[in-house]
Amino acid sequence: MGKFSTYRYLELKDDTAAPHINIRSRNIKHPRKLKKIFIFLIVLALCITYFLDSYICMKTEVLRRIRNEPSDCRFWLLAGQSQWLDGIAKSLGYESVYHHAVIIDAGSSGSRVIAYKFRVPLTLYNFVSVYGPSNLDLVEEFFEQSKPGLSSYADDPAKGADTIVQLIKKAEFLTPPEKRKSTPLIVRATAGLRLLPADKAQQLIDHVARAIMQLGYDVAPDGVKIMDGSDEGIFIWYTINLLHNLIGGTTMAALDLGGGSTQITYQLSDKETANFPKKDQYVVPAGENITLYTHSYLKLGLLAARYGVFQTEASQADTQEFRSVCVDPIIQREPWTYANKNYFVSGAFRVHGSKRAAIYSACHAVVRRSVLPAVDWEPRRAPLGSIAAMSYFYDVAADAGIIDVMTGGQVSVAAYRKAALEACSTPNVDQPWACIDLVYIVTLLQDVYKISDEEPVYLFKKVNGHEVSWALGLAYTTIMNRIVITP
Repeated sequence: MGKFSTYRYLELKDDTAAPHINIRSRNIKHPRKLKKIFIFLIVLALCITYFLDSYICMKTEVLRRIRNEPSDCRFWLLAGQSQWLDGIAKSLGYESVYHHAVIIDAGSSGSRVIAYKFRVPLTLYNFVSVYGPSNLDLVEEFFEQSKPGLSSYADDPAKGADTIVQLIKKAEFLTPPEKRKSTPLIVRATAGLRLLPADKAQQLIDHVARAIMQLGYDVAPDGVKIMDGSDEGIFIWYTINLLHNLIGGTTMAALDLGGGSTQITYQLSDKETANFPKKDQYVVPAGENITLYTHSYLKLGLLAARYGVFQTEASQADTQEFRSVCVDPIIQREPWTYANKNYFVSGAFRVHGSKRAAIYSACHAVVRRSVLPAVDWEPRRAPLGSIAAMSYFYDVAADAGIIDVMTGGQVSVAAYRKAALEACSTPNVDQPWACIDLVYIVTLLQDVYKISDEEPVYLFKKVNGHEVSWALGLAYTTIMNRIVITP
């Protein structure tokens, strides 16, 4: 199904440690005669495909530059070689090797299990790593989710742990029983648990850890923990660029919008590093060592930002009744739950015949008043090159009809603003938060991420049938650090 490549592989051990490489070796025995034939065929194939693919790449590179598209010649050259050589290896009797991983994304708005099955190309164990990047096939994946999020069980951690166990059991079919002991099972909680009191969050972590230890998977000592926002940003960056075959070439920026936090991650040139905080820079392997800028904004996820706007307009800090200019007056005492608390939200009074631009401006003003003081750092410019956006960026655009809900597509700040103008001036009891959510995304993209009105932003939920989630980046790098390579 999916194939992607990288020279070396990222593994983040904790919130402060730099990524590092862990490669071990193991001898794989095969008949000498077959091995000699295999070596000869590899050398021959490398020579033929190198010159053939180089010629094709030079032709297509001209068109890519005219269209301002990223280059991926080197990647496809070597990925193509790997596919060809892998076919030869299979015909000579070499057996495929499979690895599995199960990741739990315990988000603020829900928990998700993503189980992966990877195939290690036969050439990875032998000779391709000498000549270029190794390859890994994503053969199959399983995705399931449940709501509410783990943080909603702060007062009943045992029940919260059981929701995680039930998700894992739904994905059991993808991992053969005999392989579970060697299959990593990783649980990472995001902004939902970051926003809880430390003792409540730790109780949830402890209960989940004890529960999943009974399932027979390989659970590391740090197998259950709160994921740092920078890890979240880096892994979603890896995911989107792996799935688009861009590692080692011109990469895409990654924007992720969750319920409790939002992340922006992109590659920096050597000249740019001085303009960004050192704590937000990470050197990672991507063809060669590159520097990523990643920043996570806690409390600026979609749901947290919505709550912040309502609080900004409230006359009392501890009220359960909100009235907002970003909600149509037709909405009265709409129930809304955030962070395990129940609220009622109503639309503020509007003068009859108010122009939609005035309604939008009133909402935009209060959103900016709430959001901008919470921004602890702003980049000076927008990311260079292509920009990919995921999660609530996608969902809000799909609900507004800006993109096709199944295929995604290209949007812009101007497109979000146009949809916001419409949503803010049109009563819609089925989508009471459409106005505030769209206005918030406009504010985030324009005022915080510095993206201009017409700059294209590409929205993804799936790529080639695979879920776009930081979980894939984590699973992929975890498996690659376990793979043994014959020198």
